[in-house]
Amino acid sequence: MHIHRKKINCAQPTSTPNMINHITIKYFLDFDSWTASPKSQLELILDEVHPTEEFTLPSLKDTPIYRYLISIDIENAANEVLDIVVKRYMMLRRKIPDKNKIKLDKIFEERPEPHPNNKTELNNKLKLIFGKEKSAAFHHIKNAYSSIIHATALHLTFGADLGVRILYRGLYELYTGDQRFFKEKIKTRSEIAKEGGLARKDRYLQTKQEACKQLDELRPPKGWAKELDAYKAILPKVKKHMQDNDTRYPAQNTIEKTLRRWIKNDPIVSAAVRIAQPPTHNSPD
Repeated sequence: MHIHRKKINCAQPTSTPNMINHITIKYFLDFDSWTASPKSQLELILDEVHPTEEFTLPSLKDTPIYRYLISIDIENAANEVLDIVVKRYMMLRRKIPDKNKIKLDKIFEERPEPHPNNKTELNNKLKLIFGKEKSAAFHHIKNAYSSIIHATALHLTFGADLGVRILYRGLYELYTGDQRFFKEKIKTRSEIAKEGGLARKDRYLQTKQEACKQLDELRPPKGWAKELDAYKAILPKVKKHMQDNDTRYPAQNTIEKTLRRWIKNDPIVSAAVRIAQPPTHNSPD
């Protein structure tokens, strides 16, 4: 993911835990040109381990997510969580009108209230942008963002373990509730149909490769006189290859029609057909 931002800045240790509001996260987000980048190490772990399942275990210290977060300093851990939070936020906002994106960006960047349970004002703002389901998803994102602020503040006074536990709680929030808005890519029907077509082509690849091999090995020195000659010459060899290898695609009872079509139109097989060039005659002077 490409985020233009500074690293999270943690204040110096203080003896007054209530000074959370003096901890700031300084970063720059270019919402308009945001693009996804290769997954971070934390994202790869999250692909394998779901935080909502691990969070209820007796000891978080034994889980892969905790072990990874505690192994790096709090600023790097917080930044990796922040990257995932922002990525999910961008996925949630991707299909709303531009004017609503501007409004939502301002809401997202607003500093969380000291008492996040007071959601009335936020809900009133979200009603103008989202329906109930997406508003709930936004709340999870906002709560995860809030956890980063509290984690970076409280770890200074109470240690890295508490900071990581709060970050873990943020990931738990992020993966709670409806997850359908956060698919890496929403495919259109045409893309799905195209992928199905490519899959079918791949199933035929072995037989096509055998056809090309036979077209090359059986071709006369000067080339085939016509496509039909090439078809008749290689058909027995291709059929035997399919029988010997128990090839399923294409069906053996359709190979005659299929091979004829491939020789005429398939970009792979037809390219292997070399038709003899007619002799050239010099024109009389």
